[in-house]
Amino acid sequence: MNRIHLLATAALAAVLASGWSPASRAEDQPSGGGAAQPSATQPAPSSQPTTDERLQELEKEVSALRQEIAALKQENTPGVKTAALVEPGPGSSAVAPGAAAPADNAPQKVTVGSLLGPITLSGELDGYYAFNFNQPAQLGSATVPDGFGGNTLQFFDQNTQQFSLNAAELVVDKAPDTTSGGFGRAGFHVSTIYGQAAETINGNFNAFTPPQNPTDASNIALKEAYIDYIAPIGKGLTLTFGKFVTPAGAEVIESNANWNYTRSILFYYAIPFQHFGANAKYAFNSKWSITGYLVNNWNDTQQFNTGKTYGVSLAWTPTAKWSVTENYLAGPEDDVALYGALGKPNNNWRQLEDATIAYTPNAKWAFQLNGDYDFGDKLSPAEYAALDVTNSPAVNWWGVAGYAKYTLNSKSYAAVRYEYFSDPYGAATFSFVPNVRFAEGTFTYAYNWTGAFQTRFEFRDDYSNKNAFEKGTNFVQTQPVVYLGFIYTFSSLNAPK
Repeated sequence: MNRIHLLATAALAAVLASGWSPASRAEDQPSGGGAAQPSATQPAPSSQPTTDERLQELEKEVSALRQEIAALKQENTPGVKTAALVEPGPGSSAVAPGAAAPADNAPQKVTVGSLLGPITLSGELDGYYAFNFNQPAQLGSATVPDGFGGNTLQFFDQNTQQFSLNAAELVVDKAPDTTSGGFGRAGFHVSTIYGQAAETINGNFNAFTPPQNPTDASNIALKEAYIDYIAPIGKGLTLTFGKFVTPAGAEVIESNANWNYTRSILFYYAIPFQHFGANAKYAFNSKWSITGYLVNNWNDTQQFNTGKTYGVSLAWTPTAKWSVTENYLAGPEDDVALYGALGKPNNNWRQLEDATIAYTPNAKWAFQLNGDYDFGDKLSPAEYAALDVTNSPAVNWWGVAGYAKYTLNSKSYAAVRYEYFSDPYGAATFSFVPNVRFAEGTFTYAYNWTGAFQTRFEFRDDYSNKNAFEKGTNFVQTQPVVYLGFIYTFSSLNAPK
């Protein structure tokens, strides 16, 4: 900085000298003065420079000083590389061609990504129109029992002959990042959902008994809220704590992530929706990973007994075309209030075996096969009294579903699903009708109007060996329904850069 001050002083002195030199004073005197004027024909001595020549020399010196001052300023500015400077001409800048302008002179462009940083916002809006050919009586009718009315077995999209909201979801994410170190290894995920899907995953889908967890009884659901941390153990051990969706099943809560618009019977009745607790995942390599679970029961944030549910998930991806996932969950699912008469609480263990196989032979075709087997539940006294048995057996239910998807072009695809579900004691479907069985076939055509907006046309036909589906105020064995779904998906990752 001292050098800069010295050079600036020298430049100022040079400018002053150029304005007060003897030659310039002589030229500035009025012509009528008493001082002698040089003859017009007498040339100036060759050894004395003219006033113009001296001014040009001084201007060159000032220009050189300016360049040196600018270079010294850059040397004292952190993060700015020194660049060769030239004297600016009319309409030009002081920065040499190809040199970057100082960063503080260029305004930063404000984008969604720059505002959010490592956090992402995403979600979906999902609505539908359904037409049930059975035209069942609507809820609220004096002739329709509680829990019926609408599309039987379908809770996310139960309404018929009307436009309805399946779900409006907002997700806030911050993924853990091992490359940033420190707090970068931790992340979080929060998902809030509103609509019929929220009522279902909160536990209101059981029409025969009140929700087991009143805290979650609402049409607004905190679907997920958990913290992730990648511990520096081996290749990285991912630890998760909070509320998260179940690892079981081939389908998920969000419509945009499934091939069909409606959910399978297995999704609603064979597996849980979510858990609250902890899990730990370790990936041995790109082909094998294992996850362990310790959670509070099925579908409940608050535990309704003093037991815990344990689980393990094993994922195998032998090639890019094949993947296999095996899940096992076991733990007491008895409510102390409902099942205490059967003996000790936590003595009523439920075990779930779930497996999914996925095969993608090429860019056009994709297939999935999902199977579930549940065993061990014992019914409450009121429930097994409806079955006319004196002692509750260990009940079970099981089912299998197959899926196929064909991509027609970049904007559309067609998908089919067929499944079979057996509920020997009616315990899973809450009907408590012995030896009830269900099957359904679904065809879906999806069209992407844009990268974010999709419509789905779907025809679904359900079948039961019992009169399980409403037709008016009566019950029949089949239920044909047509759906038109509207799905809009958004993410801050797709915002303009």
